[in-house]
Amino acid sequence: MALIKKKTPEEVAAEQAAKERQRREAAEHKRLQEVQREREAFNRSPAGRARTGFARGDQVFQYAIDVMNQRAVIVAMVGGTTTKQTSDPVAVLNSVCQEGWELVNGSFVFVEQGQESRDKFMSSGQNVAIKGQVMGYYLFKRCEANRRTP
Repeated sequence: MALIKKKTPEEVAAEQAAKERQRREAAEHKRLQEVQREREAFNRSPAGRARTGFARGDQVFQYAIDVMNQRAVIVAMVGGTTTKQTSDPVAVLNSVCQEGWELVNGSFVFVEQGQESRDKFMSSGQNVAIKGQVMGYYLFKRCEANRRTP
């Protein structure tokens, strides 16, 4: 006949304390991983790249953003058109300025990525739709007065 040994209250308390410690350590490890992911995401962002350049001592910072994306749509026997998706770069530009930069210049370029065409239905000629994107190029110069401490 096997004896079943009953745990003492001290052993039960010690096991519970060990489980609680493991739970806290796991939660802290998860929190530190999340902080690291957020830090890496910030460093890849325009503001993060601007902060890195500022800390490195760079005198200028350039950033390009897709301001408008246009897609070609050709519908058989109807014609051609385009659909577009736009984004507002103001928040990005402000975040870069707050890292110690002043906007010097901005310019825009349409980058054609292709076109689609079809013969017109029951007439001569073609329907053409062009796809591409408008890129905004922004140049900043170092400006200590704009820097907000992180």
